[in-house]
Amino acid sequence: MSPVAIVTPVYEDQESFAELCRQLASVEREAGVKFHIIAVDDGSLGAPPRMTALSEAGVGGEILRLARNVGHQAAIAIGLARAYALKPQACIVMDSDGEDTPQAIPQLLHALKGATIDVAVAERAKRSETFTFRAFYAIYKRLFKVATGQTLRFGNFMALSPIALERLSGMYETSTHVAAAVVKAKLRRSDVPTDRGVRYAGSSKMNFPSLVLHGMRAVMVFSDLVLTRMALALVAMAAVVVVVVLGAFAAKLLGAATPGWVTIVTGFALSLFLQTGLFTMITLIVSSLGRVDTPPKVRERALEYVARTERTGADAQVLRA
Repeated sequence: MSPVAIVTPVYEDQESFAELCRQLASVEREAGVKFHIIAVDDGSLGAPPRMTALSEAGVGGEILRLARNVGHQAAIAIGLARAYALKPQACIVMDSDGEDTPQAIPQLLHALKGATIDVAVAERAKRSETFTFRAFYAIYKRLFKVATGQTLRFGNFMALSPIALERLSGMYETSTHVAAAVVKAKLRRSDVPTDRGVRYAGSSKMNFPSLVLHGMRAVMVFSDLVLTRMALALVAMAAVVVVVVLGAFAAKLLGAATPGWVTIVTGFALSLFLQTGLFTMITLIVSSLGRVDTPPKVRERALEYVARTERTGADAQVLRA
């Protein structure tokens, strides 16, 4: 039977990756499953993941050395493109820092065995974030719901069936936001309660601006839905503008308006309407760019970022992309 692929992005986190390999080796022995780790080195310079971490832990796999830093989500998309080529029995997507616990993998794989499930996602049953983070996250979830009409309650930690792997690895949205792409792909999902782990070493590279950008990327995946809602809002605003203008002229005719009041109100209403319409058109044009790739082309372009591949075991070698 083919192994389970483990796709994990790594950026300047050598120590955590080594510990992840040891933890995965332990899960392999306890659960009786075979893993093939696909570590995506996202352009690390100071502390890149080492092949010795795999060999010393006794797990098989490979490290994709990217030619440049492409970001967390794009690195996962590249790993998924590589995993698809290997045709694994399942694919796990997880971070390498320890917050996604390898001990939860058997639960995700068990949930994936259902005939009606394409992807099993880790839904956090216990969170360890600060009050400030939780408050901003609660606000973000509500804004996301208003903008897209969708609900997003999970992150990158998930198990994919071969069907889900084929679909996600061929979607350009995956490199923008993996979790949002799962919702966009309309995959049949199972939510598995899991606790967030503690980082193996070091501190998180994510800061507040990075988190804001990550949230905005999720909205970008649903740009078509956002545009639809913006168009409806534009129609509603047009109706309000008509009512305001008619009301202003009625007040003028009845002598209830001061000099210049009608001009100011009408000008402001029309200006607001035109600005909203222009913003909608610009968003429509931007969101329509870059959507002509077929799934095979998406995978090919993702793998073009790989400068070289290092593998363990009988296939141990360094391959140039």
